[in-house]
Amino acid sequence: MGQKADPRSSNMGSYELFAWRDAMSMASWLQEEFDLVAVRKAYEAMSDDQKFKFEDSNAEIIQEMIGKTEGQRPAYLRKVAKNVGTITQGILIVFAIIGQVRVKEMIDLRDRFRYSLSPGGPNRATCAGIYAFHQQTLSMTLFNWPDEVFDAFGSDGGWPDDDDIDEE
Repeated sequence: MGQKADPRSSNMGSYELFAWRDAMSMASWLQEEFDLVAVRKAYEAMSDDQKFKFEDSNAEIIQEMIGKTEGQRPAYLRKVAKNVGTITQGILIVFAIIGQVRVKEMIDLRDRFRYSLSPGGPNRATCAGIYAFHQQTLSMTLFNWPDEVFDAFGSDGGWPDDDDIDEE
């Protein structure tokens, strides 16, 4: 009988790629259907504490939005956000995009530390590896606007045009 492959040797690259592409899909939807400049201005005007509270109170909705297909998302958003304006709806999408960026980062970390995060290694090495994993999670994306997602498909990410800046 052949030797069984170590499940720790498998990576989750396909999931990481899916999360990235899904984040780009949501960013494209946000750009096409919402006033991206206004959403970005409102998002960036929020303090980190306000962003934390917003995400915390809407985590279930954000998770559900991530779990919906591209075709299901607009109707779901209309249903759960019927009592808020389009800017707040756009901010929900921003949090879902950031959520997928975090998923991508977490999968990358999981793959880099997969031998520490699974049984089978020496105790000390596993503990040291899990500590290093934890330290890396502390530097993950928290609330920065997801410019890299918009850049990936050639968008300006909601930066105002030079003409808009001159008018202010």
